[in-house]
Amino acid sequence: MQEFHVGLPCLKLSLNPSNQRHHGKAARTCSVGDAWREMNDERRGRDKTIDHSLTKDNIWLCGNTDMDMEGVIQAEIDRINGERAEYGKRKMRVDAVSAIELIQKPPMELMETLTREEQIKLLEVSDEVTESILHDWKPDWNPIATVIHFDEFGGKSGHSHKIFMPIARDDDGCPVLNAKRDFNLKFFTFMNREYPARMRERGYPVLDCEIYEDMTEEQREKHKEKKKDYGLEGYEYKQKKAAEQEARIKANEQLIDGQEEILSVQKGRIVENDGIIAKQDDKISIGEQNLNAINQDVLKAQENLKSTNEKIKASKTEIEKQKEESKELGVKILSKKQVLELKEPPRTFDGQHYKVPIAEYNNVKATAGQVNEIKKSYEKRKAIVDKKEKTLVERSADLDRREKDIENRWKLPIKEKMELEILRKLKRSIKWLSEQDFVPNVIRRALQRALGGEDLSKVQGIEHTLKRSEIVL
Repeated sequence: MQEFHVGLPCLKLSLNPSNQRHHGKAARTCSVGDAWREMNDERRGRDKTIDHSLTKDNIWLCGNTDMDMEGVIQAEIDRINGERAEYGKRKMRVDAVSAIELIQKPPMELMETLTREEQIKLLEVSDEVTESILHDWKPDWNPIATVIHFDEFGGKSGHSHKIFMPIARDDDGCPVLNAKRDFNLKFFTFMNREYPARMRERGYPVLDCEIYEDMTEEQREKHKEKKKDYGLEGYEYKQKKAAEQEARIKANEQLIDGQEEILSVQKGRIVENDGIIAKQDDKISIGEQNLNAINQDVLKAQENLKSTNEKIKASKTEIEKQKEESKELGVKILSKKQVLELKEPPRTFDGQHYKVPIAEYNNVKATAGQVNEIKKSYEKRKAIVDKKEKTLVERSADLDRREKDIENRWKLPIKEKMELEILRKLKRSIKWLSEQDFVPNVIRRALQRALGGEDLSKVQGIEHTLKRSEIVL
């Protein structure tokens, strides 16, 4: 419960109020009869906030609505006058203050937050505290009736009324009604100090009352301004407070309308932002698809390049092998030119025979012819291989160029690159979770389905399945 103030206004009552004016002002004493008819179930008065259909909900803590309040007070005054006669003293004035009406008013803002039972409990404790303070101030002060009203402001402002007689003793011990001596600023200072302290002892966070003696000059000036309300009758004061409350309600309604308008604009912005986010999500999805396609093209290009490089390597190996073979053949045999430049073998002295067998000579010539054919074949194959190698180099360069063009063409903005990087990290995290032993099988399979591209938010029964897995855990 939050801290709160409690109003403790008091009204002087008399069986015969004086009509005399003091310093140009009428006496602030009310008729006992008028006050009682406003307090009991008749609820007679000019207070427009009273709802007579709710009067049945009022609760009497002391006395009852059928009491003859004027008769009870007159009987007590007769008893006091009789005792005073025994002391040889005169009767009290007929216009003397014969009773005090004390109202205990917690703030409506607080009472609206409490149940009826909580309101009753608060007001019962308040009445017990008030009676203990009155008794400590003057033990002879006699409470006559106390009622809790629940029929004002639609039953939202529960408060209590108490009537007591301020009976005291003079210096001779004779009873007397002397409100001027006992019902004064000292009494209000005592009441205002004791009431909050004793209520806090009973568990209610009542704030300290303003005490004139403790005020600064500035606070006393403000207090004087507030005292303008003290002269108002009850119904006039309530009308003023009702008007103030109505003004506050209208101001709050205007504030709420403004807040609702701001909230409507904010909701519109949220919807607009949701649309932008959805579009960005679509762009990211399309970007991922395009990136996947680009990655596939790059992978294929890399595979083709790898295959081409392997072919080039094989061709180079074959060329080197052929070069080695040709080199070996060049060592073992003569070239055709060398063979043709060979001199004819020397003949015998008769000129009929060669000194070198002619068969060997012909074999050398045949070998030279074979070498010539091999060289021709080699040159032809070498030209084909060189052409292939050149083509492969050109294709490799073309692939590099195409790869750069693809990367530039599908190059994403920095923001989307960052979002894609976050998505990749999220994908790797999900993949890692799906491979851990501590993750339940149901959740692991759901993660694997999500990695496969399935939208789990549209899968029927997935939430029920996951909840069951939580129960198992």
